[in-house]
Amino acid sequence: MSGKKPSALLTSLFVLICLLALSVLIRLERGLLGIVLTGILIVLGFYWFKEIKRVIESGRPRREYPLEITEEKNVIDLIAQVPGPEEAVSFEISGKKLLVRGGMGFKKVVKLPYRVRVLRSSYINGILHIKLVREEVIKKDEQSPSY
Repeated sequence: MSGKKPSALLTSLFVLICLLALSVLIRLERGLLGIVLTGILIVLGFYWFKEIKRVIESGRPRREYPLEITEEKNVIDLIAQVPGPEEAVSFEISGKKLLVRGGMGFKKVVKLPYRVRVLRSSYINGILHIKLVREEVIKKDEQSPSY
């Protein structure tokens, strides 16, 4: 999308300059009728400039992908709709953040209340399901002696 913005801005600027030049020519040659036509051209120029600017700023509509997080004791259950084929979907935990990536440039960062480790994860029919457990709970289990 970033490659289209400069060309659209240049086009709108060119159209605006042409309208202004045409309005000056009409005004000089026609008297009162030229002034009226110039006013109409200026209004149309501003209208088209605003329309072009709106199209550039809106780009393609962004789709929201739902995300649901539930926490029960020391376990976080995350269910998210993620676009893309299975091989394009991934996630990464860094500190208290979870980064989810998918197809079509999808990327979402989820802030977590505490450090976690992954218990299990699955991706079926566009739905990513991750079960996370508090890191301290796993460390306690690893440190406790088993007889």
